[in-house]
Order: sequence, then structure tokens, then C-alpha cells
Amino acid sequence: MQAIVCDRPGTLSIQEVAKPEPGPGMALIRVVATGVCGSDVRGYLGTHPDIVDYPVILGHEFAGVVDAVGDGVSHVAPGDRVAVEPLFVCGVCRACREGTYHLCARLELNGHQHPGSFAEWTVAPARFCYPVPGAMDFEIAALAEPAAVAVHAANRARPKLGDRAVVLGMGPIGLLCLQALRLSGCRVMGVDVVPAKLELAREMGAELAVDASATDAIEAVTDWTDGVGADVVLESAGVRETLAETVFMVRKGGTVVLLGFTGEDTDPICLTRLMIKEANFLGSVIYSQRDVPDAIELLASGDLVGRPLITDRCDLAGLVDMVPAAQDKSGGMLKPMCLLS
Repeated sequence: MQAIVCDRPGTLSIQEVAKPEPGPGMALIRVVATGVCGSDVRGYLGTHPDIVDYPVILGHEFAGVVDAVGDGVSHVAPGDRVAVEPLFVCGVCRACREGTYHLCARLELNGHQHPGSFAEWTVAPARFCYPVPGAMDFEIAALAEPAAVAVHAANRARPKLGDRAVVLGMGPIGLLCLQALRLSGCRVMGVDVVPAKLELAREMGAELAVDASATDAIEAVTDWTDGVGADVVLESAGVRETLAETVFMVRKGGTVVLLGFTGEDTDPICLTRLMIKEANFLGSVIYSQRDVPDAIELLASGDLVGRPLITDRCDLAGLVDMVPAAQDKSGGMLKPMCLLS
């Protein structure tokens, strides 16, 4: 089969590789649609803080058709249309036993330690293959993975009806977080520096969309909340400046959720201000439990809008150029999508 292989950081090429076989508990998926994520770009560049085993087939946001299953698999069968939660977990560590399997002590992922979805076929645990509704096309189904990231982050914030929430960074994840918070009853402000992204934030329900290159975002939050500060601040940009701003935007007793990351060992966050405000400071990583199936339902119902996020499309060979191009966050590219068939 053909696959896009990253032999070492900074290199991508289309290669002929062996078609995988599904072992016990596994499903072989014919990939139909796969998105390009910032994690794929970091994997390509060699800057991802997680371990990436090179050479690697990148890709973890995908949907397709079950081609074959291994021993012990009964809930999916060849021919099933599925969206995939690309996690490999041990099932026996404390986190797995408690149900927070995304914190597994031996967590591995498609596209990091296991061959990913930038290929004609890939293998994933059958337990993490979820049915795709018949009316949903595969490129929207492939958005279930990033949508689940947003659903998980919004749930971490425990928003209440009427809360004011600020989302920093209007990339695909930030825009999905904005929508997830609105579904929880929040009034939401979006912050970015790219006008096209801010316009999309308005279309997706942002009460206020602030251009941080032209306006002091902290002052904008202060004015919007009548000097109190936001109930929820969700950081999805993953840059030093926005990370530093979070504790100055949140109200006393409010909640900051970190979803973006710089990958650096230290970040400029004022812990004194965090302590004085007695604010909740939470991390959010990937998803677990019902996050992926909930995301599928929300996308299928239209409660989460995904189509406008897909700004660029290519075939499998086109990923060789598309992944490096996704480094540029200053233009109109949001979610590149690779369609294989």
C-alpha cells in the first residue's frame, strides 16, 4: 500500500509499505478521509513533546471503512463506516481502571508510536471504532477526533449557564471549543490575530471577536465582564503570550483550561496572580469516555459545525506538501483534509 512516511524530522515522502494485518482486538481500516493536525506538523518538524517513533506514518484524525477484524472483535465488522479514536491503552494501569484511559501510563497513538492514517490502510483498536451515521460524509466524520478534543476541554471547564468564556486562538480546535462552550450556555469571546478566523468565530456564535494585534485582549476581557474577569478562559493557541494572559483574564474563583502548549519546559504564567485569585488551573489532553461518540452526535446533528473548518483538500500524495504548508498559521488555512477515495 502507499503511505506518507516521515523517516526523520523535516522529511516526508510517499512510499510503498506493507499493508498491516489486524491482531486480536484490532480492526483494519481503509482510510477514506484524514485531517492534518498541529500535532502532525510538530511530528514532521520533530518538535512534539510526546515521543514520536521515527520512521513514522503520521496522522490520527481519520474515518473510513472496516476492511477486516482480528480475533475477539464482535461489535464492528467489515464494511462498517467508522470514525476512530486513535488511542492504544494498556487497560490495567490505575488511569485505565478508573476510566481515564487517556491518561494511561503506557498510552500510545496512531501517528506517534503506531502507524497513522496518512496511508491507504491503518490498524486501530476495535473498541475505539465508532459507527458513522449514514448521512454523515467521511470528511466530517474525520473531524470527530478534533471535535472530541474540544468537547473534553469544555467539559473540563464545568461551565454554567450564562458564564462568560474566553477562547484564545481561533484555529480549528479553538473554534470547536467556542461552539462547545456555547452549547453549554456560555457567552463566548474569541481572540486571535487573523481577521478571517475572527470572522468565522462571529459566524459560529462568538458574542465578541477580538483582534489581539489591534486591541489589548486583557483590557477587552475586563471591559466585556464589567471589570470582573471571565468565568472560563480556555487557551488553545499554545503561544507564550496567550498563556501569560490567561491568569489576568480569569475572574477570582474562575477556571483556566490549558489546551494549547508551547512544548517548552517553562512558560511565563504568573502563579502569584493565580494564587491570589484562587483560580482553578487545569490541563486538558485529548479525550476519553464518551467524548468521541458525543462529538460524532453533535457533528451529525449540526450542533457542532465542522464544514467551514475544512479549508484545503488534497489526495494522499498531496500531503507531502500540505503538512509543511500547515506550519503557516497567519493565512486562511484552518483544517487541511486528505481524501483518499
